Amino acid sequence: MEGWSADFLGSGFEQRELFAGTKTAGTLVRFVDRSAQTAIRTTALLYVHGWSDYYFNTELADFVTSRGWRFYALDLPEHGRSLRPGGNPGYLPSAEYYLESIGAALEALEADGPGPVVLMGHSTGGLAVALEAQRRPERLAALVLSSPWLVAHGGRVAGRMLEFALAGRVTARPDQVIPLPSRGYFWRAIAREAGGEWDLREDLRPRTAFPVRAGWLHGILSAQRELLGGPAVSVPAVLLASTRSDTGLVWREHMRSRDAVLSVGPMRRAANAVCRRLDEVLVEGGLHDVLLSAPAVRRYA
Repeated sequence: MEGWSADFLGSGFEQRELFAGTKTAGTLVRFVDRSAQTAIRTTALLYVHGWSDYYFNTELADFVTSRGWRFYALDLPEHGRSLRPGGNPGYLPSAEYYLESIGAALEALEADGPGPVVLMGHSTGGLAVALEAQRRPERLAALVLSSPWLVAHGGRVAGRMLEFALAGRVTARPDQVIPLPSRGYFWRAIAREAGGEWDLREDLRPRTAFPVRAGWLHGILSAQRELLGGPAVSVPAVLLASTRSDTGLVWREHMRSRDAVLSVGPMRRAANAVCRRLDEVLVEGGLHDVLLSAPAVRRYA
């Protein structure tokens, strides 16, 4: 497949812009392990990041390719490598934008080489990949849900009430910013300058989050309602998450070893309700993204 160029992550990483028709559909990253070109590569893993994020975890690419798989990651529109001047960072007004981007990435994977695809999504990306698996299971071999945001804070009823309350705003001003407290606890747990291990580009990933806009939040709540009310996901699935969470408004040092973004209990219940065949991998000491946790924790994961 043509159109690849060097990616800033370094040797072996390449990127290319995706399109759905004439519209940009995000940026696809792949890792080509030059030292293992003779390996048989059939199965591919496609990773989709969460909201206000981008792909940067090179360890994941090393892990996947060392086992003979192909590795790809998707930076969604209005995120990471796909940010453009004059855009609305993080603003995708409905799940269809997520699925359109994932669809373009899956087509690119097919053009890059045959073989089954495992789809992996983190947080809001976990919601998007679950919807893709629910709608088009024939495209996938398996699903990995990494701390997925499958249900609203407060549960399904709270989510429906908030969705209804936002409906009027979405009609009048979908890009209206909803004032919410700034919380950079996940960044604080992973960024090198705050005591973590990871070098993060602030031009691609803000310390707190992108502005929460009415249309985006309404679209997420609608997607959660669709997922939880739809047919069971039939492909084999894995839930990867921390054993504990703390989503409080005050920083505590133990947030360096817990999910400080989403509550694990509602996440587990939603995943079990949605997936027909689900294995749970709950990791002690895991962060909101378990694969960014302390070295011993992520090696176990």
